[in-house]
Amino acid sequence: MNSPRKPTYLDLFSGCGGLSLGFRQAGYQPLLAIDWDPAAVNCHNDNLGEPNHPAAIQQDLSKLRTHDDVAALLEARGIRPGDCDVLAGGPPCQSFSLVGRTKVRALMQSSEERKNTWANITATRTMLFEAYALFLEHLAPRWFLFENVPAIKSHAIFGQIIDRFNNLNSPTGRKLTYRLSASNYWASDFGVPQRRRRFLMVGYLEDAGIPGWTPPQRRPAVSVADALSDLPDIPSGHKGHRLDHPIPPRTEYQARMREPGADKQPVPLYNHITRRHNADDLALFGRMRPGAKFSDHDVQEAIRAINPDHKLLKYSVEKFQDKLHRLDPSRAAWTVTAHLQKDCYKFIHYSQPRTISVREAARLQSFPDSFVFPPTLGPSFRLIGNAVPPLLAQAFAESFRMSDPELSSGGRCAATMQHNLL
Repeated sequence: MNSPRKPTYLDLFSGCGGLSLGFRQAGYQPLLAIDWDPAAVNCHNDNLGEPNHPAAIQQDLSKLRTHDDVAALLEARGIRPGDCDVLAGGPPCQSFSLVGRTKVRALMQSSEERKNTWANITATRTMLFEAYALFLEHLAPRWFLFENVPAIKSHAIFGQIIDRFNNLNSPTGRKLTYRLSASNYWASDFGVPQRRRRFLMVGYLEDAGIPGWTPPQRRPAVSVADALSDLPDIPSGHKGHRLDHPIPPRTEYQARMREPGADKQPVPLYNHITRRHNADDLALFGRMRPGAKFSDHDVQEAIRAINPDHKLLKYSVEKFQDKLHRLDPSRAAWTVTAHLQKDCYKFIHYSQPRTISVREAARLQSFPDSFVFPPTLGPSFRLIGNAVPPLLAQAFAESFRMSDPELSSGGRCAATMQHNLL
């Protein structure tokens, strides 16, 4: 007797694989992941691919303008309507975020050439949701998950996105009606040791026999210390790419991050590497209490005491209140962002006088220690900061299975949706 096939998913704008990892942990079978960034695709494949069968491909989704474009890309890889149970992903968010919009406005005002360049880039990014809609119409999955920044709800394009998802039609012209649920969620509510707020839109196909969607239940909070306290102490500028864990895990979260791979062997500790800091900064880090930030009076006094000509004194306290911020071990971290590729001063370790390592950033995003990033700081921090936390993705993937009798049964259900395309 053949074993039942797992439910399937397809990951758009997939990055290094955070969302894909979460879906796999929830028991899904990957069909394909797509991203334009070669570094992200390589990292995705190094961790989630198989020999001679890459999990992700490089493709600029803004170039796909029609159903025929989508069909050609998918059919070349053996993926057809009816094969996909869940379509997941989120377009790049820079043009939707409040910070992104501020930077784009400033650049557009600096010169006419930059204005035209950034206007074109912003238009392309903003319209990437149209590519997502084309995949929805072609595949007609039972479910979809659309992820983005919370500020997308206040963006001028948001109404257009909702209207598009409310007016989907298959390539044959059949109307596809999805029941939508859109809200902002905290990743920390689902076991991620980080106060990361994300917009998530869930849709399920109304004529697929799905009784409704039950959102994922909240999980116990995980603090920074819960996530990081088992990792070895290392100095500023540490470059050892591979270490062993020096002590057993101290918390349930740490044990989960250190789960052995398929070979049941202990997972080494990769990417525990840090930036090098000068003597002034190291002295300042050592004086900052956990949770302290740049604008605090005692931090400003410490900067002046260490060096009256300290480079940090040129920054405005009002504009850069948390330019330096030391993690509080008793709470979840604040949002891990791709800005870590430029500097980590907003993430100073709570007990060691240095900024966090790549592995510590990965732990705060809920990437297990078995997930290995490039051996260089900047690219790794960027990939981590741009990723969907795997535990957040897993929580929503599991909620689809719990809500859908076809998915929870473990049987093959995507093929039953073929009739919806006719």
